[in-house]
Amino acid sequence: MESKLAIQNPWWAEKSNIYGDEKVKEALSRKHKLLYDFEEGNFLIVGPRQVGKTTYLKLLTEGLLKRVDPRSVLYFACDLLKDKDEIVGVIESFDSISPKASHIFLDEVTFVDEWERAIKFILDSPISRGKHIYVTGSSSIGLKKERFPGRRIRVKEFLPLSFRGFCELFGGDELRRALKGLRVRELRAGKIFEFGKGLVPFLPEIKRLFRSYLECGGYPRACFEFMEEGGIREETYRACFDAVVFDMTKLGRSEKTCSSILLGVLRRYGSKFSLNSLAKEMEIGSHLTVRDYLELMEGLYVVRSYHQLDPSRGVVLFRKERKVYYTDPFLCRVFSRYLHSDVPEPAIVEGLVGEHLRRTYGEVHLLAGGREVDFVVGGTGVEVKWQERVDARDFPRVGLRDKILLCKEGLKFIEERNLTIIPAPIFLLGLHGKA
Repeated sequence: MESKLAIQNPWWAEKSNIYGDEKVKEALSRKHKLLYDFEEGNFLIVGPRQVGKTTYLKLLTEGLLKRVDPRSVLYFACDLLKDKDEIVGVIESFDSISPKASHIFLDEVTFVDEWERAIKFILDSPISRGKHIYVTGSSSIGLKKERFPGRRIRVKEFLPLSFRGFCELFGGDELRRALKGLRVRELRAGKIFEFGKGLVPFLPEIKRLFRSYLECGGYPRACFEFMEEGGIREETYRACFDAVVFDMTKLGRSEKTCSSILLGVLRRYGSKFSLNSLAKEMEIGSHLTVRDYLELMEGLYVVRSYHQLDPSRGVVLFRKERKVYYTDPFLCRVFSRYLHSDVPEPAIVEGLVGEHLRRTYGEVHLLAGGREVDFVVGGTGVEVKWQERVDARDFPRVGLRDKILLCKEGLKFIEERNLTIIPAPIFLLGLHGKA
């Protein structure tokens, strides 16, 4: 085990060896640098494959090496470990060869058998004393049931860049300065209008950045290739597609069925559908199989399902038709590319609005009934009309307290209806989206 640790931690021999790491070398060579600050504590960091979690850990290591003993920092990729005992063995071996062990980064641990038990054991035992432990994984499956109660560890999501994060990275100096002082605290029509007024001077730049975001989404590798190299490499699309299929097969599911459901979602993007109808269209044996696959894909941060809400009873209608979107525009491009089914741009915009609302506010639903609204958060409705001209009639007359109508052009507040009309890209900049 000691030799495996030494191979993955070349800075133990010479601190400057960190700069020979391919992830660190690439990140620091970029014109626009996506860097991170180390935070003390224990963290379980979950997010999709290909989103940059390994680069994140390597950059944290690079920063730490400027101020701590190189032999106190451990990075270990857990992909090839078999079970919980081997995870614990990594920490015990590190302790035995480094009396100053204090910073531990365990990468991609969530597919190791019984990994949760290993982390619990480590946190409960003396070997965790005086250490900061970061654990990353690609699957959130089971975390809602088990969040390590009573233990000193926080669960954090590591997601593709939000549109705000994208603009903070690739936007001009003036736009980035303006964003620092502007943020939406409450999803209220009047407050959204006031927020929007502060960004109107930057609308041409925001629109240009949004066009790019619709192509590359928030996956850092795709972002940098598109923004700095002029286009996304074929291997980047392929790596993302293969990662999703690989994770599903690793969970014991069929590659063919996985691809069929991914295609079914593309064909019905932005439209409500039942699990039965998708099963019949894609010739899948049962709606229960469709539900199982969609739930796993949601746990892997590939899709989000949005269910209808009956506002009169305040009940979520889980058995009714739902909408399913991919969690990032880049995933739409990836699956469209390899499954040969294009998604209309208005539907892509609708999906990323839902994702940003979900990241920021948690509970997001569709409004059920004859007059549908794309998304409902509390007492606020958000309707997406990705077109040049809209007016108040484009928002259904429903009994919601606040109404927000998203479009391509125009900023207006209609007081009598408590309705704000605002360009979708500006609205998205008001949502923190966790990135």
